[in-house]
Amino acid sequence: MLVCCIAEDDICYYVVMPKLNITHLPQRLKERLEKLERGEEVAIKDIKALLDDGQIERMEQAWAEQENLRKIHKRPKTKAEADAIGWKTKLEVRIETYKQAIAEAEGGLLEGIRRLQADSETKAARVFMDAWSKALDEGKSSWSAQSAGNIALTRANLRQGEVIASKRDKEVWAMEDELLKQFESEMSKEEKEQLEILKEHEKGLQKRKK
Repeated sequence: MLVCCIAEDDICYYVVMPKLNITHLPQRLKERLEKLERGEEVAIKDIKALLDDGQIERMEQAWAEQENLRKIHKRPKTKAEADAIGWKTKLEVRIETYKQAIAEAEGGLLEGIRRLQADSETKAARVFMDAWSKALDEGKSSWSAQSAGNIALTRANLRQGEVIASKRDKEVWAMEDELLKQFESEMSKEEKEQLEILKEHEKGLQKRKK
């Protein structure tokens, strides 16, 4: 969670909001833009909440220029007159800022997704390998170590299906599945019974996560 202070008219608003990543931001910006375009009332703290510092600064600078324009010109009577001198309402400045913010967010979306994927895969790999290595150090079999790694991923809420998967990821996971099937085919009856117990344990953990 993020707590931020947004100042308006010498009043500091403390806003608590969930942390957004790059995949959430464009849609949230579009939803707020639609409200502005419909003419709905949107508090300034909510307008600023989805913008970064640079975007807020540009929006405030754009409005400061409009205030200077109002000192020089009278309010235009027609849209043509307004366009001719660059006259904009506060709402129009905010809408323009949001359109620019959406373009910037969507422009960085692919790189942001790649960065999230890398972060998630790094964390998942670390969690899995720690549990896998520990199981092997304890003298457990390869399939038991694999199961221990999967259980650790479940507990950390990092199941493979929740990671943005590339074609290469899917190929690696398919190979892992084939190896696991090979291990299972070579198990004794007792080992297979133990494996079933571990699988049921995993299912129970997944249900508790939902």
